[in-house]
Amino acid sequence: MRGIVSLAQLSRNQWRGREDLERRQFKALRSLVHHAYATVPFYRDLYDREGVSPADLHTPGDLRLFPIVTREALQSTPQAQLVTEGTDLDQCLRSRTSGSTGVPLEILFRAPDRSAVNPSFLSVYMAWGMKPWHRMATFQSRSERLGKRSWFQNFGIFRTEVLFSRDHPEKWIEALKLWRPHMIHGYSLTLKLLAEALEHSGANDLHVPLVTSTSGVLDDGARRQLATTLGSQVVDIYASDEAGSVIAWECPRCPGYHLCSDTVVTEFLTDGCPALPGEDASVVITNLTGRTMPLIRYDQGDVARVSSEQPICGRGMPLMEAVRGRAGDFIILRSGRKLTPHPFFLVLDHALGVGRWQIVQEAVDYIRVMVTMPGGHTEDDCAAIRRAILELVDDGTTIEVEVVETLRTTSQTKLRSVISNLPEGQTP
Repeated sequence: MRGIVSLAQLSRNQWRGREDLERRQFKALRSLVHHAYATVPFYRDLYDREGVSPADLHTPGDLRLFPIVTREALQSTPQAQLVTEGTDLDQCLRSRTSGSTGVPLEILFRAPDRSAVNPSFLSVYMAWGMKPWHRMATFQSRSERLGKRSWFQNFGIFRTEVLFSRDHPEKWIEALKLWRPHMIHGYSLTLKLLAEALEHSGANDLHVPLVTSTSGVLDDGARRQLATTLGSQVVDIYASDEAGSVIAWECPRCPGYHLCSDTVVTEFLTDGCPALPGEDASVVITNLTGRTMPLIRYDQGDVARVSSEQPICGRGMPLMEAVRGRAGDFIILRSGRKLTPHPFFLVLDHALGVGRWQIVQEAVDYIRVMVTMPGGHTEDDCAAIRRAILELVDDGTTIEVEVVETLRTTSQTKLRSVISNLPEGQTP
C-alpha cells in the first residue's frame, strides 16, 4: 500500500508550482542534514572537520558550504559509521552497484528508504500514457533477484513479465510475442541488442507503444531501430541506486529531462561551482528519501548539462539537458554474440576483496581483467574471478586477471568498466 500512496504523491508533485517544489525540497533537505549530523558518525565527523553544521543551512544555496562525498570515501569507511546509529546491519537490505564506473559500492537501506523507487518509475511511465491495467516487460540481470509479485499485480494492476538479460535475444522476442506488453523497460545496451535482433529477424508483428531505457543513453541509431521495429516512443530515464529513485526523465513535451526535485537534490558543478546552462558539469546528488544510509552531496561521477529552458508542459520540475558519458561497450564473443557489461558487473561487484575493476577486450579470444584488491589477494582469488568470467564467454577465450595498485581516471572522465578495443563493426 505504501507504494500506491507514494505513486499518488509523486504524480501530484509533478504539477506543483516550482516555488512550492523548492520550498518542499529545502524542508526535506534540512531535515535530512540534521538527521545525518545527529545520528550518522560519518557525517558528524566529516562536518566537524570541515567546520560546518546543520545550523549553517539557511537557504538552498548554503548546501555548497557542505563537502562533496565521493564513492571512494564511502568505500573506505566501515559500514557501521555510514548508517544511522542503532541500525542492525543484518536487518538491512543491500544493493551493490558500480553503474558504469567499475567502482563497486554497497548501499544499505530499509523498506521506507525505497518506497519511492518503483513509484518514481511508474509515474514516468504514466506521464507517457501508460495505464495501470497495461502490461509491462522488464529486463533483469539475474534470476535470483526475482522477488515475489506485488499484491496489486494479483488484481491485474501493472502486471509485469521479467526477461533475463543473459538470455539470447531470440528468447526475448518469443516472450514478447506471447506477453504482448504495452511497455518494455531495460538497460540501454540490452535494448540496443533487442533492436538489432528485431531488425535482423524481420519480426514485424510486434507492437510495443512505449520503451524506456536506463543505465546509459541509447544512441540515435538504436532509438530509430526500436521506434521502427516496435512502433515505440523511446524514453530515457536517468536513475541510480544512490539516488534511491529516478533523478530525471525525458518529458513528452519539453525539450529535455525533468529533474525529480521532490525526491533528489541535483547539482551541476564545474570546479565546485554551479555550472552555466549548456556547460558540461559534474552531477552531485542528495537522496532525500534515504535515512538509513544518507547520501548528501554525493558525486555521481556523471557528466550532464543544466538547461536554460523553462517547462512548457505545466509541470513545475526544472529541466536538464541529456546526460553525457554513460555509454559502455559490448563484449563480442567468438560465436559473434554480443554481451552487455551487466553480467560482468554481477561477477566482479560481488567478488570478495575487489575494489575497482575494468575489463578490456583486446581480441575476440582475449579479455584482460584488471582489478584492485586493497586487502591483498592470493592466486585462488584470481582463479575464482577467471572461472566466473569464463562462464560468461565462449570456450577458447583467454582470460587474463591482473591485480593492479590503481586504475587511472581523470576529473573529466569516468572510469569505464568495460572497453572493447576491437575495430568498430568487427565480428568473428
